[in-house]
Amino acid sequence: MAKTTVFSQIIKLISRLEFEAITSKHQGNKGTRTLDCWTWFGALLFGQLTGHNSIRAIERVFAHSNPKMAKLGFGPVRKSTLADANRDRPVAIFEDLFESVLETANRAAPIKNGFRFKGDIYALDSTTINLCLELCPWAKFHHSKGAVKLHTAIDIAGNLPRFNIVTEGKRHDLKAIKNQIFFPPNSIVLFDRAYIDYEWLNSLNQDKVYFVSRTKSNMKFKVVESRKTDRTRGHICDQIIYLKSHKGSTYKGKIRRITYRDPDTKKRLTFITNRFDLATQTICDLYKARWKVELFFKTLKQHLKVKKFIGTSSNAVKAQILVALIAYLLVQILRFDYKSNISIADAMAVVGTLLLLKESLKVILGDLPVVTRHPPPCQPTLF
Repeated sequence: MAKTTVFSQIIKLISRLEFEAITSKHQGNKGTRTLDCWTWFGALLFGQLTGHNSIRAIERVFAHSNPKMAKLGFGPVRKSTLADANRDRPVAIFEDLFESVLETANRAAPIKNGFRFKGDIYALDSTTINLCLELCPWAKFHHSKGAVKLHTAIDIAGNLPRFNIVTEGKRHDLKAIKNQIFFPPNSIVLFDRAYIDYEWLNSLNQDKVYFVSRTKSNMKFKVVESRKTDRTRGHICDQIIYLKSHKGSTYKGKIRRITYRDPDTKKRLTFITNRFDLATQTICDLYKARWKVELFFKTLKQHLKVKKFIGTSSNAVKAQILVALIAYLLVQILRFDYKSNISIADAMAVVGTLLLLKESLKVILGDLPVVTRHPPPCQPTLF
């Protein structure tokens, strides 16, 4: 039996000194009397891990100076002060904290990316988070709907979000990250057709960043080389091309074009890439790995609170999304540290259920005990 609660073991992954340094940098506690930024963060993190999506539920736990919370440095929380903090406190505190926790997670994450070659592989995409337009008029999406978008790229090796950008729902995916996010040289970025912009692809190529994506149906090109393919594996063609259109002329150099027929769905897919040394099937498998970012968004929406918000201002919504991402990173760090084989979704479910119990995380996230099934006793027979 552990001497501290599960929540205590999780919150200790964050350096209090570093958090206070970040808070001082952004003057987060300036003018506060009762609710400091550490308690503000602890209340939001507790709500994310337990699944509480109302301020009143969080208030019930923190309002009475719970000894378990007091030992962690958290003060009392009231509904009004928490609502004011969500509206007014600088959300940049959580942005810097996310970068700090992400750095810790990267050090603990596995190196293997699931492919035979080494290098970082990122799956780039965005997800739309619906909001009530009447309560959040600043988040107008289209017609009578409101929404924000979360843009990120998942590191395939550790399923970790490399960055986070929260924009209004109608913001185009490419415009949200173009000239904002830069990938390290020799890495591979996987994305769908929404990010196809030949000028941006050219900048990736010049920065020695590889990409794999689907092609647009109206792409005009000239074939300069056709490689041998194995059609029995669904490889229709493997070509070296030059782009011919006016927009395509902004890409300087050759592109590899691969057409693949999925043996299960019989669907025909065409990819483009600037990686020429990998096998045809490897390029197809790389694009298939892009679905890891979809699984990340699914986990985020199903097991953390990014569907119902406890504040209606843009600051409150962004703060809740950032704390959800930090909670995800903390659970991943635990999985890496204990070399747990359970999925991130199961880990979140177990942690949220036992958050205030004194139980060892090593036991919670470890393997289940082996149960030996004894044979039934022999039944008496007539002979």
